[in-house]
Amino acid sequence: MNKKSYIQEILKSNQLFIERTGKDFFTAYQNGQDPQITFVTCADSRVHSEALQESSFNKFFTIRNIGNQIYSNEGSVDYGILHLKTPVLLILGHTDCGAIKAYTAGYEQESDSIKNELNHLIPAIPKSSNSLLENIKMNIHYQVKICVEKYNNLMISNELLIIGAIYDFRNELNEGFGKVKVISINGQIED
Repeated sequence: MNKKSYIQEILKSNQLFIERTGKDFFTAYQNGQDPQITFVTCADSRVHSEALQESSFNKFFTIRNIGNQIYSNEGSVDYGILHLKTPVLLILGHTDCGAIKAYTAGYEQESDSIKNELNHLIPAIPKSSNSLLENIKMNIHYQVKICVEKYNNLMISNELLIIGAIYDFRNELNEGFGKVKVISINGQIED
């Protein structure tokens, strides 16, 4: 597909969206947002909030980066929790995570910007022979741990629920393709 085709496809899809939703759809959030979930997930193109809720408009304040990391976008996470006051913080990892693969395989040849992001995984995942799935889970638990410590007062006062989950589009957990499994609630491991 050439550059012009990409632009045409984007604009065509946007027009279909406008026609499908109509003017009234936009009225509810023209003057502000009111999300219920601060959603930290991987930038992987296979992972989206639609796996959790059919329409995430004005429901999810979404922060995406490689490896669903808190420190990569800490200000954005703070904005969702402290400014928008979402009652839920959901950290969603996923099977077949390229960031975790790159980190465990060695990423010395990557660009400085990628290395800087992957360096945040050093305390999360020890260089070991764990399976990819176990390393993905360790990363989710580590990201939750950061949030439990950072937002502990909100969690204790029941103003914030911190959830760690894994999106399994490969059925590696043997619970079904596309299944989202909660593995941590407020730092308590559920798996």
